[in-house]
Amino acid sequence: MSFVMPEIVIQKVLEHGLKQLRADKAAFYDLFCQFNQDELKQDYGPKYMDELWKWFSTTKIPVVKAWSFNAQVIPCISVHLANETEDESKASIGDYAGSFTEDGETSTGVFTTMVDIGIHANRAGDHVLWMYYMVAYILFKHKLMAHRLGLKLHTFSASDYNKDTTKMTENIWTRWVRFRCTTQNFWDGDKYLDIEDVNLEAKVGLEPASDIAIGLDVDIADVDTTANDGLIASRVGDDDGDEDMNI
Repeated sequence: MSFVMPEIVIQKVLEHGLKQLRADKAAFYDLFCQFNQDELKQDYGPKYMDELWKWFSTTKIPVVKAWSFNAQVIPCISVHLANETEDESKASIGDYAGSFTEDGETSTGVFTTMVDIGIHANRAGDHVLWMYYMVAYILFKHKLMAHRLGLKLHTFSASDYNKDTTKMTENIWTRWVRFRCTTQNFWDGDKYLDIEDVNLEAKVGLEPASDIAIGLDVDIADVDTTANDGLIASRVGDDDGDEDMNI
């Protein structure tokens, strides 16, 4: 039994990805190798990539939850749960998932989740740009890790640079990534009653069994008024019961 916590998973994936990237200089240079292509080399090139690596390898980039975000600790990456909605199209009857233990039933619910990833840095350099492509790389590179931790069918989109002066100082810029995924939660459900029998020959449009019983001078105490087979009416002369009718 488990509940998936998307913002915790994304925080862990990003922390893991940054650690792996910092330990693999070759992978880092491969990520930004477009800066070294002929058409871009004049403006960027190896010197620019060396500058980028030096900054990344010597700069702490904490990944924080929304409630612990501090605009004074820059650069950083923040993780915010934007929306989580139960997907009714994938709901099971009574949230029933099955019986997987001897103790009872298992219930389940499927959710569509949106998580906002904020990439915050000083506008004096290209730090937001660099960090965005690191985040995008990590979300692709470690997709299986996110999947193992319960984030299914995930995709993401991104915004351009912007600043929120009500929350941050003038020189702080942010790029937002909207991460979308599907999660499935499980919990111990209440045990369902065992159904021993189902009447598949139910009749509709008949008078209540109690009314018919009174008309036939039958003691109502002998009639099961909760089921269609509480009283059986037979036609006179129908000795084999072919035309018996449940009422």
